[in-house]
Amino acid sequence: MINFYFDRIIDGVHIPNGIPKNFVKYYTPFFDDVKFRQEQGVEPPVYPSDLRRGDLCSLKSIDTLNKNEKDFSGYYLIEGFGSAQNAMGVNPETYDKYKIIFNYIKQDTLKFLQNGTLTLCVCYIQESFVTDNIIHSIHYNTKKLNIQNSIVIVNDFLVEERYKTWCEENNEEPRFKTIVFCHSLYEKSNEIYELQKSKQVYDMASDYQQHKSSAMSLDDFKDTKSTLRKNTILSMNRRQREHRLATLCVLNHYGLLKGNGVSYQLTFDGPTTPYYVDKLIKDKSRQKKYYQDYRELQDMKYQWVDYPIAMEAKDGVHHGYGWENKQPYLDSYLNITTETDFLNPTGYASEKVWKPFGFFQPVLLVGSPNTLEFVRSFGFKTFNGFIDESYDKETDNAKRFELIEKEIVKFSKMSKQEVHDWYWSMEDILVHNFNLFMEYGKNRQQNYKKLIKELK
Repeated sequence: MINFYFDRIIDGVHIPNGIPKNFVKYYTPFFDDVKFRQEQGVEPPVYPSDLRRGDLCSLKSIDTLNKNEKDFSGYYLIEGFGSAQNAMGVNPETYDKYKIIFNYIKQDTLKFLQNGTLTLCVCYIQESFVTDNIIHSIHYNTKKLNIQNSIVIVNDFLVEERYKTWCEENNEEPRFKTIVFCHSLYEKSNEIYELQKSKQVYDMASDYQQHKSSAMSLDDFKDTKSTLRKNTILSMNRRQREHRLATLCVLNHYGLLKGNGVSYQLTFDGPTTPYYVDKLIKDKSRQKKYYQDYRELQDMKYQWVDYPIAMEAKDGVHHGYGWENKQPYLDSYLNITTETDFLNPTGYASEKVWKPFGFFQPVLLVGSPNTLEFVRSFGFKTFNGFIDESYDKETDNAKRFELIEKEIVKFSKMSKQEVHDWYWSMEDILVHNFNLFMEYGKNRQQNYKKLIKELK
């Protein structure tokens, strides 16, 4: 058991640290992120995090500390979700609403951080891009305020390396320790494990009775062995980013967009989607080749493969957790997984890269370099020999995408029977990954206990 300390406790609610007084109303009696966005027009800089688990930690008030206390007592917790840019003061668009977490630390609390009574714990284990400017902000602000001890917990396997390199290049002594915690694996695997165990549907499925939430069993998987599946690929692309649009253009060009399990919503973030393709495809001939596909995509209505609500911009129902549907997976062979990021030097592995393992699918990953290496570090087997995975080692974005593109083209030339035979030739790998994924889901709590032990 460890102690997390908070500046404010109101009616029994531990208000997240690092916010101004006028934000408190959004966090009590519960956190209303929808109201926050509506009234403030920006993403909340801090969230109550999944690190607050009653059997793992004790939540305490700063006021319980003796003002003369100098012995280590616990952690001053800064929590985040998807808005680290806002929290760390590197998004100029929010300056009129919110400065930086360090501006909202009480003076008494700061003294405890300066004398070592408290350790600053910045927790970004959920959906958050920990870009270099965020790393630099934490470093310089802890240095400026003379905060003695800091820990940054992230779901980004490259943060430690990037921070170490930056310190060496700038003759800076490291100001914080990093801990990598793969929240996305533990939470998504547990979600699917519990769904399979209970055979229940998620609440949101009541809006779409024809699309029940469901998990896949080993029997479901084996029952499809003698039958050709409807689709070759499954690729879900709700929110548009550069690499997703480029992937969609390739899929369209080679006849894989229609008649497959491909979802996309080009207007989710606005009325038009820019021609991002040139950020990943540098040679002019290929840019020109795919421009017509881009134009065709602009004229298409969005497609969905699991739930139509997933393609709609409705707060509270559009995240990667909270529903699953086994049928699109049973209907297809290859998962073309377009991760959250591709161009930025981050190592964020979201739920997207893990969940195909829970549905017996091989992965062609359109994401950051070395992600597959990270996946293998958890005991999963990837698909080199069946897919050319040399793209995972390629750090040049354009070259990495070209290698991925070649694999997509390869599948476009295969018959359904060839894809079927290819898929079942890796049956042992698919079963191994499924079983391991379920083990992680079953043992989620043990992984949180390991994290707490590491903090101790």
